[in-house]
Amino acid sequence: MELIPEWAPNIHPILVHFPIAIILLAVLMDLLNFFLPDKWWDALKTTILHGFGAVSAIVAYYTGSIAADSIFLPSGAQSVLNEHADWALWTVWFFGIYALLRIAVHWYEKMDQKVIRIGLFVIVLPGIFFLYETGDHGAEMVFGYGTGTGQLIEQQETTSLTSDSLQEGGSTFTVSNNGNWSWEIGPNVVSTLLSRFRWLEGSASELQPTVITSGNNHLLKISGDSIANFFVGKDSFQNVQVDYYLDLSDFEGKISLINHLQDAQNYDFVTLSSDGTMSQGRVTEGNREVFAEESYSASGMLFIRIIGNGTHFRGYINKEMVVHGHGDAPEAGSVGLRLDGNGTVLIDRISLTQLNNH
Repeated sequence: MELIPEWAPNIHPILVHFPIAIILLAVLMDLLNFFLPDKWWDALKTTILHGFGAVSAIVAYYTGSIAADSIFLPSGAQSVLNEHADWALWTVWFFGIYALLRIAVHWYEKMDQKVIRIGLFVIVLPGIFFLYETGDHGAEMVFGYGTGTGQLIEQQETTSLTSDSLQEGGSTFTVSNNGNWSWEIGPNVVSTLLSRFRWLEGSASELQPTVITSGNNHLLKISGDSIANFFVGKDSFQNVQVDYYLDLSDFEGKISLINHLQDAQNYDFVTLSSDGTMSQGRVTEGNREVFAEESYSASGMLFIRIIGNGTHFRGYINKEMVVHGHGDAPEAGSVGLRLDGNGTVLIDRISLTQLNNH
């Protein structure tokens, strides 16, 4: 018998129900204990239940963290995932500390005092709200964006199809009415590059931008020796998902995907190095701090997704999460690219989607 059924993507959906059931049962028995004789049920049994509930919540939280890093979610689910994870962490801390508090009360033999028991019951009630919010956001992910009904995915697709868009005459840079944009490479890509981006280091001419064709597809080719180039868009965004289609096969060095840029000395980044490492972090007053770094193995045209949403930062390659870092929520800023190295980079498409707060 396999531990994880074929229908389950990971073990988290199975384990997550245990802390919910155990904690709710413990709180219910805490209430009933005011009316039941001690020979039927006593406070020690309830404390044991709270202990099991806290341990199962910790297990569910860590399996959930692993599960979140193993799945690829649509843009609308990213904010829900953040909220689910944050509420889950608060729930774990709350019931872990609460279980230790009850154990301490038993240790000092104070549980027979009714005022103490009433106080413990009142204290646990906010934890039920934490548990509810965690479960609510988890259910929204499953039934809205995951293996359930998929209603929110359908709504998102419908919205994207009906949104108004502004398209430059003859250009491939499309801006939707909500500010999201998509840049699909076309014959006039150089003019779009000049009109839509600004340079913090180097210049457009130093990149030697040219258009090449691959079948029916157009690609932007940027190349040079000892490239040191830094360019970003002209608009600012708060919570973003940026998708890049890049081929770095003939590039030696580092390419950084920039978001939340304030200026050349303050921005967030995800950096891909030609040695096969992907790092995610922040530059503050010129000082570089790495939040997460992992190795990756992929070649050819890569689909790279960068998420900067609140205090959560994620980087995917070909729909697999590689880095997941955490830090203070940044201010709204620009997105763009920074190149340091030699050789050629091919760009197929870049798109930006703003993520909603929950």
